[in-house]
Amino acid sequence: MTPSSSPLLSLRGIWKHYGSMPALRNVSLDVAEGEKVFLIGPSGSGKSTVLRCVNRLETIEKGQILVEGQDIYSPDCDICRLRQDMGMVFQSFNLFPHLSVLENMVLSPMLLRKMKRSEAELMAEELLERTGLAGKKNAFPDELSGGQKQRVAIIRALAMKPRLMLFDEPTSALDPEMIGEVLELIGTLARQGMTMLVVTHEMGFAREAADRVLFMDKGEILEQGTAQDIFERPQHPRLKQFFQTLKH
Repeated sequence: MTPSSSPLLSLRGIWKHYGSMPALRNVSLDVAEGEKVFLIGPSGSGKSTVLRCVNRLETIEKGQILVEGQDIYSPDCDICRLRQDMGMVFQSFNLFPHLSVLENMVLSPMLLRKMKRSEAELMAEELLERTGLAGKKNAFPDELSGGQKQRVAIIRALAMKPRLMLFDEPTSALDPEMIGEVLELIGTLARQGMTMLVVTHEMGFAREAADRVLFMDKGEILEQGTAQDIFERPQHPRLKQFFQTLKH
């Protein structure tokens, strides 16, 4: 799938404060359908806040966020309906600990998509099979490794058949040996054309999977471009400094 000309997601001049501290300063970006946009930058630069505002887990003070041209902060926007088309995967796995893997996966499609249980279970089992987790469908979250939990969280979001996936540092809570399996799954989704906005500290993964990379610092987008441009030809002094810091 190649990105289309009209954006699926558009942020226009977004401002957000935590107390007197500006978390986002005039942030604007577009994500076209089928595009993989990665946000990188130091901790506290506003990357995760962008995702939380897109999913309306935070409120904005100024600007517009449009999904398929609809202002998600307008009074007539049905945010519950909107979130059905927008999957979000957090740093923590957010699985229901008292439900099995299969029950975690079928709950939302049944409640929100009004899917029949048999249909939801079939879809869940197919997703588990494709991601190497078929043998874990009856396991509970505390019986899974961290990498397995995060993979379940991702495919649980996929079970809702979203048009846009938001990933908020999906590997930051994992042990190093578990990171690869999660990145492999996200990479597969990227190659299949899933539209995604990804916050990550995994520079190698961003370089490999992103169509476009945005560098943020102190709530601003300081530079953006293709992965090749950002990683091989950085222009902004702060971005050069950021990469230099990573080498030490």
